[in-house]
Amino acid sequence: MTKKIPLLRVSQWLSTWEDAEWSPPDLPKPSKHFFIGSIPLSTLRRLAGVSRRQIKERKQGGRGAGYQRAHQEDRSKSIARYLQYGYPLSSQVSLNPADHRVLIHPGWLPTSILVNVLGREDSRRRAGKALSVDEENLVSIKSDESGHFLYIPEKATEENFSIPSSGLEPVEIIDGQHRLFAMDELGMFGPGDDYEVPVVFFDGLTESWQAYLFWVINVEPKKINPSLAYDLYPELRSQSWLQSGETIKVYQEHRAQELTETLWRHDLSPWRDRIELHGNRVEGHVSNAAFIRSLMISFVRKWGKDNRIGGLFGSIDREGRERVLPWKRSQQAAFIIACWRHMHDAVSASKAEWVKGASADFSSKALADQKRTNPHGLHPAFAGNSTLLATDQGVRSIFVVFNAICQVLYAELSWNRGNIKEYRIRQRMRT
Repeated sequence: MTKKIPLLRVSQWLSTWEDAEWSPPDLPKPSKHFFIGSIPLSTLRRLAGVSRRQIKERKQGGRGAGYQRAHQEDRSKSIARYLQYGYPLSSQVSLNPADHRVLIHPGWLPTSILVNVLGREDSRRRAGKALSVDEENLVSIKSDESGHFLYIPEKATEENFSIPSSGLEPVEIIDGQHRLFAMDELGMFGPGDDYEVPVVFFDGLTESWQAYLFWVINVEPKKINPSLAYDLYPELRSQSWLQSGETIKVYQEHRAQELTETLWRHDLSPWRDRIELHGNRVEGHVSNAAFIRSLMISFVRKWGKDNRIGGLFGSIDREGRERVLPWKRSQQAAFIIACWRHMHDAVSASKAEWVKGASADFSSKALADQKRTNPHGLHPAFAGNSTLLATDQGVRSIFVVFNAICQVLYAELSWNRGNIKEYRIRQRMRT
């Protein structure tokens, strides 16, 4: 008995492809269409296998050594946790979902898993042996006047269904193995038939064509720039996330992103319009990601091991006592802006040789370039093209130093009573 699943046929072919020189049997002329359907993740797991890259077969040369990377169990475990609780709990394994219900979200998998359906004549080498699909386990794609359908064994929907080791899985995963193997991590807690995933079905693709698809999906594309990823945070944030506690990473990242955005947009900030949100590289500017990471290792961090100092805006000290200033986001941003303004004023007043050198080198640049990189007329030794203060490393150093001074002088400055003795900070910075 078989069960049929409706499919949508997708035609993709360009006339320019007709000029290709096909190379059978490895790269023959492919079909002009593929299919898209929806199938329970649990059922797909029972039917699917992976053509892994095999060292022994690779050493023998030729094709057929597989193309998939080794299975990374930690990645599948992370996906399994994401399926159950969504983001951000998927990235915070130390948190108990029962204690943080406000962080539970849907674990959607909207991107398609790519698979290839094997036929009767297809075989694959596994551990030096040629295997094929047993007749009773075959999967097929057929079309009639009512549409296009995927036919699978009826027993594949049952939990005790499995492919014997002497046979071959009827479906090969081209892309999506870690999503598939997340089912193994969930066990009895795995999703049932009501959790379906979109699947792209190819029919009878050779391993070489599958390797080609794997390459263009996983190797060729450029990863998203971290600065752009951080810039998307405000679209993802809910207020409950920010009330979850200062030691939770998602809080730290979001608070760091908010402070960085204020530095970028505020009229009094020396970094106004000089933080590149989308990862562009401009002399005298610093990336969004660099600011966020620098804040997370300075002002917005908890106390670490080996007496590593914590952050003024998000730390609990070594004895477990809270050292988190009860400042609002606007107060935190104002303080950081003040720190950078003091830094700019100190550079402007300095007679150090490096300040003179950085200023002279900046002045040699074209006037138009100066206006582009320094539109607000900041001192060239602070915002020019030859100063480390206008680099990722410079930003990190300044944040770490200011945070350390504030923590060392925590009691003296009476932070917890809101008595900010700014003049003492200025005095300590001079020394």
